[in-house]
Amino acid sequence: MPEILAAFVKVYPDVHVEILSAISTDLYDEVLRGELDAAICLHPPFELPKTMCWEQLCEEPLVVMAPAKWGQRDAFALLREEPFIRYNRNLGGGKQADAYLRKAGIMPRERFELSSLPAIAMLVDRGLGVSLAPDASVPWLRGLHVARMALPDQPYRRRFGIIWQRASVRTRLILALVEQARRVVSRR
Repeated sequence: MPEILAAFVKVYPDVHVEILSAISTDLYDEVLRGELDAAICLHPPFELPKTMCWEQLCEEPLVVMAPAKWGQRDAFALLREEPFIRYNRNLGGGKQADAYLRKAGIMPRERFELSSLPAIAMLVDRGLGVSLAPDASVPWLRGLHVARMALPDQPYRRRFGIIWQRASVRTRLILALVEQARRVVSRR
């Protein structure tokens, strides 16, 4: 997000951007009601109405996060044997993790449930357990000693993108934001 905004204000230095933080379903509802011009959020778990536009920016598969010292162990064994730090089941990625665990027949030993991926990564870094969460390759993760382990047959992907109303008075600015987001994502 910071890289996208930096690129956007280079092109439109006089633009005023108000940034709100909320869960994706709330952001979607605000865009639908016209209270927000656009939102960077997860794709809703349903087909979008024709009045809405979506530009996907990235997909994040589920990974097992474990303390680096456990990085060579079997991912399924970690999920079964070590304390589990659950990503909140009310969030999209948490629902996907829960579905994956059920499908794999894994009943983890739950220790914590959180709605913050950075907080989960910090707890894993400190050896307090393992987690199954979206693979958010973001700057805050780089300083932590966390192994991220891919899973076999993993159909779940958290899809991030920009959503906006097709008929908006600020379509030109929204499309400029989308273009800057595309450029930033393609450089990564």
